[in-house]
Amino acid sequence: MDTLPLQFRQSNLDALLTYAVSNVDGIIQCSPPKKHYQHMLLPSLQSFITTMYKRCHLTPTVLIIALIYLDRLKCNLPNQARGEFDTHYKLFLAAILLASKYIEDHNRLTKSIYRAVAPLYGPRDLAEMERSFLAIVNFNLYVDLDHVHEYTQERKEFFGLELDLNEKLAL
Repeated sequence: MDTLPLQFRQSNLDALLTYAVSNVDGIIQCSPPKKHYQHMLLPSLQSFITTMYKRCHLTPTVLIIALIYLDRLKCNLPNQARGEFDTHYKLFLAAILLASKYIEDHNRLTKSIYRAVAPLYGPRDLAEMERSFLAIVNFNLYVDLDHVHEYTQERKEFFGLELDLNEKLAL
């Protein structure tokens, strides 16, 4: 399955991306960045997510499914969980990688994501992020059209997405 029938207005893309940033930022408390070189290479989370979305040509579908995965992850984290300075970035990357692999038969996004985050993270780093993410969500990646519809309907006023259910598509 290459895409779900998500329709969105271009003017609401910023709202969708802002929602994604807020969602990712609220998952876990992270340590503040220090003055290390790697810490300084990271842009703001807003800039990172927006750049990844545009540079990798992500679709709203991939982003919505990634957000569903991030909600599952948050539910499975212990209350006292804490992250490193770049945990939010890693969680977002793992979620979009897994979402893109889940919905696309020929995953064109993986290479584009790898290129976009080099030299910060290499393929081994990304594979480790995916494995860790999968372990926390207990490998629960199944998302059906009804779940996507429910998720978008609950948040439609915030990010302006609508799901066209006239087409009967299954993931």
